[in-house]
Amino acid sequence: MKGKKRSKLVYIGAGSFRFSIPLFMNILEAEILHPMELWLVDIDLQSLKLVSNIFKYGVLIHGKDIRIHHTTNRRKALPSADYIIISISVGMQESEWYDIHVPLKFGIPQNTGDTVGPGGIFRGIRTIPIFNDIIKDIKELCPQGIVFNYTNPQGTIILSSHQIAPQIQAIGLCHEFFYIGSKEFIRFLTWCGINIKPKDNIKIIHGGLNHFAWITEFTLENENIYPKIQEKAFEAYRSGKFGRRFNFYLLHQHGLLNYVEDRHVAEFMPHYYNYFNYKQRPFGITRLRDVQRLNFYRHLVYSIYKMANRNVNRWLYKFLIRPWTGGEKALRMIESKEQNLPRHHVSNIINKNIISFLPENCVVEVPAWFINNEIRAPKITSFPNSLKELLKIHAKNQQLVVDAARSGNPDLLLKALLADPMCQFIEDEDKIEALMWNMLFYEKKWLNNFSESIPSYRELKNMKYHVKREELRTHDRAIKEKYKPDGHLKKKSWPHVP
Repeated sequence: MKGKKRSKLVYIGAGSFRFSIPLFMNILEAEILHPMELWLVDIDLQSLKLVSNIFKYGVLIHGKDIRIHHTTNRRKALPSADYIIISISVGMQESEWYDIHVPLKFGIPQNTGDTVGPGGIFRGIRTIPIFNDIIKDIKELCPQGIVFNYTNPQGTIILSSHQIAPQIQAIGLCHEFFYIGSKEFIRFLTWCGINIKPKDNIKIIHGGLNHFAWITEFTLENENIYPKIQEKAFEAYRSGKFGRRFNFYLLHQHGLLNYVEDRHVAEFMPHYYNYFNYKQRPFGITRLRDVQRLNFYRHLVYSIYKMANRNVNRWLYKFLIRPWTGGEKALRMIESKEQNLPRHHVSNIINKNIISFLPENCVVEVPAWFINNEIRAPKITSFPNSLKELLKIHAKNQQLVVDAARSGNPDLLLKALLADPMCQFIEDEDKIEALMWNMLFYEKKWLNNFSESIPSYRELKNMKYHVKREELRTHDRAIKEKYKPDGHLKKKSWPHVP
C-alpha cells in the first residue's frame, strides 16, 4: 500500500540453525507487515552473513518490499523497533554437553535438559543475564516494541525480564501444540468415535507451565468430548498406535491430556523417568539428549548455508524458501495484533490470576491474544489436585532460579537445585551440592555472575564427589555414571525396577 508506514522487526539470534529459515519464510508470508525493515543480529558474524545473504536473495526472487540489514551490535538495530524476536543459545552444544553429562555422573539423566532439572537450571542461570541485558537495551531504545522469545527456559527468562522491565511486553512462544492438529491425533479422535470435519468448531482451553501444560477443556460444536477421550486413554497408551504413549498414560491417570512432547513432560515427573529406568526407555521416552547429533546437525546446516551462498539457484530458492504460515507462530501473533483479531496463541506470560492456585510471580503457558495492543488470557481452571501440587513445585522454583541467576550467589543456586524434583529424586543433598560445584566449574566461561565463587580444578579434585576432565572428553566416557543413587530408591521408580 502506497504511503504505508514501514514496520521494523529485529531478529536477535538470527544465525540460529533451527529458527532462522522457517522464521524468514513466515516473514515473507506476513504481508500485513510489508513494507518492512528487517534487522538481523547475531554475535557470530560468519553465520550472520550466511543467513543475511539467503534472506536478501529470498526477498529478491519473491519480490517483497523488505529491506534487510545485519549487525553484531544489537543497539544499532533496536531503535524504534516494533517487534523483537529472540532465539539465543548461550554456549550452544558446548555448554549443553555439561548440562547433560555432569548430572548423569551423579545419577540424574536428562533427555532434554533445557527447562527443569540441573540442565534446565544451568541453562537459565547462564542465559538470564544475557537476556536481561537485551531487555534493558529494548527498554532504552524501543520501549514500545513487543518481544517474542523462543529461548529456553521460557519460564525463568520471561519472569526475570518482567521483573527488570515490567513495562516491556515479553511473551514466550513454544511450538508444542503441533501434535493436537496432527493426523495421528485426528485418527485417535476418530477411534474414540469423534468425527471431525474441516469446518467443525473445535474449542480447546489449556494451561500450565512451559513443557508441562494440559488441556483443561475439549469441546466440539459445544459438546464436551473429554469423556470419550478419557474412556480410550488406557487403550491408546497400551497400543501405542497413536504415538505419545506417556501422554495417554497421564490422561488415564489424571484425567487431562498433556499436549507437550513426552520427553519434556517426563523431566517434570522423575518417578517416571530416572536413573533406574531411563536406559529401558519407559513409554518410549528418549534416553538422553544427543548433544553430538545436535552439533553435527548444526554444522551440516551451516554447510548447506555456505553451499547456498556459493551456488545461487533461483529455482531452488523459490521452491525451498517461500512464503509459509507453518512452523513457529510469532508472525501469526503479530498479524493477529495488527488486524485486531482475537485469535488464541500458545503464550508464556506472567500469571496475573490466570491460574489462581499458582503464584502471581511465575510464568504460565496459556492461550492468549492481543486486545488493544496488550496480551490477555482467560482464567484457567479445572485442574485435579494431583496436578496442582506438581505444577506448584515447578512454578515456585522459577523465582529461585531467577534470584540465583541475577545475584550470582551459589547459596541461592543450591536452593533452586535442592527444590527441583529431578535432584530430589536421588535424596542426597551432599551430592547435589557437589554437582553444583562441578557444573559451575565446567560452565564457568558462561557464568560471569558466579566467577568469584567458582572453584579451581585443584579445589574440585579435593572434593569428595568430583568429575575429572577426562571423564567428560568422549561420548563413551561421558555417559558412564560415577556416583550412583542408592538402590533403595528403586521403589520410587516407574515401573518398579527389580
